[in-house]
Amino acid sequence: MGLLLVTTPCGKEEAAKLEIFDCILHADSAPSLIPHDYKGLLLINTRLSSDEAAALVRNCPTAYVHQIIPVDLMIKSDLASIIGAVLQLMPKMRTKVRIECQRRGRHIKSSQDVESAVGSALASIGHTVQIKSPETLVRIDIIGEWTTISVGPPERYARKLRGMIQ
Repeated sequence: MGLLLVTTPCGKEEAAKLEIFDCILHADSAPSLIPHDYKGLLLINTRLSSDEAAALVRNCPTAYVHQIIPVDLMIKSDLASIIGAVLQLMPKMRTKVRIECQRRGRHIKSSQDVESAVGSALASIGHTVQIKSPETLVRIDIIGEWTTISVGPPERYARKLRGMIQ
C-alpha cells in the first residue's frame, strides 16, 4: 500500500484529485483521499506502491498537479520520531544528502530546526549534508500532527508545471 503527497494550486484540490484518480484508476480501482485541513495539498492512499503511483501521475497529462512526492513513511509529528524514521530509511552506505522540510501548521516549531537536527543526526553516522548535487534527498513534510518522510535519489521527486515534468 502506498501514499502520495501531491501539491496543487489552492482552491484546485478537487480538480487535481480527479486528475490523479484518472491517472491511477486503471491500476488501482479504489484510491482514496486522506483528509486534512491544509489547502494546496493532497494525501492519496493507493494499493500501488508509492513509486508506482508517482510514476503513473508523472507520466499522465495534468493541469493542476504541481509536485508529486512518493511517501515512504507517515508518522506523528515530533522531532525525535522524525529523526528516528529518517535514520531507519537512510541507506547504510555513506552518501551526500540534502534535507528539505516543509511545515504546515504549528505542531513543530520550525522547518529549519527539523532540517538542522536531522542533518546533525545523519552527519553523526557518516553522511555528508550537501545542498548542491546530493545523491540522496530526504523530504520531510509536516502536515499538522502528521509527518510524511521520503528518502531517495533527487530524480524520484517530480515537479510538473503546466502539465509538463520539470
